[in-house]
Amino acid sequence: MNSILSIVNRLRRELLDISRLSTILSMHEAWNNCKSQPQEPDYVASLVINLTKHLGNGWKQILSNYGIFFKVSGIFCHQTPKVQFNNMNKTSCELGDLLWCFFHRDRFGNTIRNAILFQAKCSSNQPTKLKNNEIDQLDLYSKWPEFKYVNSGKLNGQIRHVKPSAPRLGAQYLIIDDRPADEPESGLLGLPNTYPIGCCVAQNPLIDHSDLGLELVNFISLTTGNAFDDWEIAKNETGWSRTIWDLIQSSTEKAFRRTRSGIKGSPRAHRYPLENLDGSIVSTPGRSELFESILGFDRAKILEGNYENLPPDFQERQWYDEEGSGVSVVIFESSELER
Repeated sequence: MNSILSIVNRLRRELLDISRLSTILSMHEAWNNCKSQPQEPDYVASLVINLTKHLGNGWKQILSNYGIFFKVSGIFCHQTPKVQFNNMNKTSCELGDLLWCFFHRDRFGNTIRNAILFQAKCSSNQPTKLKNNEIDQLDLYSKWPEFKYVNSGKLNGQIRHVKPSAPRLGAQYLIIDDRPADEPESGLLGLPNTYPIGCCVAQNPLIDHSDLGLELVNFISLTTGNAFDDWEIAKNETGWSRTIWDLIQSSTEKAFRRTRSGIKGSPRAHRYPLENLDGSIVSTPGRSELFESILGFDRAKILEGNYENLPPDFQERQWYDEEGSGVSVVIFESSELER
């Protein structure tokens, strides 16, 4: 089990350079795709659709030289799950905007799992002071009260209680520098000691403890995020592990329904409306054991781009998920290759 950790530590500099460059490129692509200044969902969409490709290709090439199979898949969901809990200021708040999940299987079949749930916020200020209408989200991430899903499709009405309730590295804020590249202090320029996205634990004001590129490397090094159990254990409880599987399964099912409805990935139009991206999946090559475990082998093949079983009139068309929302998710899968 130490194999992946020792390899990541050995390759830390190379992996960090790729993750930081991938973050900058994906933020530039968010700006290029929008007619005006991007909003939070635009940045999240680009992290899921574009960072996945850049990071996946770069890390896959490096790690394969050390006997590690590596795959990244991103699923963008336009509407995020919402929750209710006692003593809220509003009727509900988002559970999160983006979920990272890491699955690593060693050669003996043991699996480690790690997750971070992010709430995105645009700001060029550091520290960033949260407004009164944002306190519900802060309370959720810092106190983790018992909550109920609302506006979340099949999850509606189900109760979850994440414990321990203290602020955790598995629930963070993304602070996105929304200054354009023509401003000299913009994180889009890639200058030393600057970055386009910072990561913050739940506190007020929000103070970044790392940039997103660094947090990515720390994530697969298991020095940030929170571990979660496999599905067979998680399905019998209502805490952190069950919440993470709620989000993985709802997003994966959404991507499959989109694909099965006859829509390949993301729209080809350059300036895509985000609703047309709902359920889009971007995935680097290779078999996904996670998708197979959730969807079954045949359905996972379709999700991975095998369209043989789809109708002859397979075409892009607008698609809407009537089952409810799902969080955008980026899934990192790795395994030790036989030598």
